[in-house]
Amino acid sequence: MKPELQEIYRLIVENDIITIFGHGLPDGDCYGCQIGLREIIRSAFPNKKVYAVGSGLPSMLGRIATMDSIDLKTIQKSLAILVDVSCLRRVEDQRVLQAHSFAKFDHHMFNPGEEFAYPSYVDSTKVSCAEIIAEFGFEFGFTFNRAAAEALYVGIVTDSGHYKYFGTTQETLHVVAELFPYGIEPKSLLAILFNEDEATKAFEKWMLRHAEIDGQVASLFLKREDYLKKHLSYEHASNMVNVLEKLGTNIFCLFTVDEKGDVRGELRSKIGYPVQPVAMKYGGGGHLFAAGLTLVQQKPDYHEVVNDLNKVEYVPEVHP
Repeated sequence: MKPELQEIYRLIVENDIITIFGHGLPDGDCYGCQIGLREIIRSAFPNKKVYAVGSGLPSMLGRIATMDSIDLKTIQKSLAILVDVSCLRRVEDQRVLQAHSFAKFDHHMFNPGEEFAYPSYVDSTKVSCAEIIAEFGFEFGFTFNRAAAEALYVGIVTDSGHYKYFGTTQETLHVVAELFPYGIEPKSLLAILFNEDEATKAFEKWMLRHAEIDGQVASLFLKREDYLKKHLSYEHASNMVNVLEKLGTNIFCLFTVDEKGDVRGELRSKIGYPVQPVAMKYGGGGHLFAAGLTLVQQKPDYHEVVNDLNKVEYVPEVHP
């Protein structure tokens, strides 16, 4: 057993109150990790108080499990476990800073300024953090229920893009196979996860018409009125970067203005064109071929990011 995992397991055993935190604008992997880890700890230690806090994944709250609402005093008595998030400042619920101890599971590449000086296990080769949580559960003999299995499956299937993204391996599929006996229903889960209403379909067509192609980069800048007049939320619209993959460029990116005037940038690329270094230049990070950043008050301009992305060269040694 890896010593980092043994240390996290020891902390779980020693703490009676555990609160699980994820990143801002949680996606399927973040939600899946929070619920999956919460459920396997609850099953193994029924006398512990275990919570998952944050906004979660709205489409799954009624299908798998809801998030928890707890007070600050509870958090102050908690072991805070971060999942799918690199450091404390990127956690959605900043009350995490008042927890009495910390641990972390993650699969993002390290970025300077995102140090985490507490017990952690990070494997950036994994396509999802949910795969790490599932393997942790299997290795330490945790009991899985249906909610845990389906939550972790959601994490894996969303972050792997239906098993097509870089980092999906034979081990990924083995983990999914081990989760299946606990009652996963892929058809119904996928129908919810990837269901697109008419507003979303119409907006996807609008995105493709209005995207700009400059060299090897396809980009789209979304003002608030662009998505609000289509009755889409910021959270929904800013997550639609993969629509631009259809334009066939080596790199594609989506920039979305939020209510404060800041811009969320989502960068994606074909395997071999690492965008993570560009994201790091602007204070962001993520994975080699899928990264994100924030341009505070739209400074610098997103065109600067596009210019840097056009300088990204193909790197054959990172091709599987």
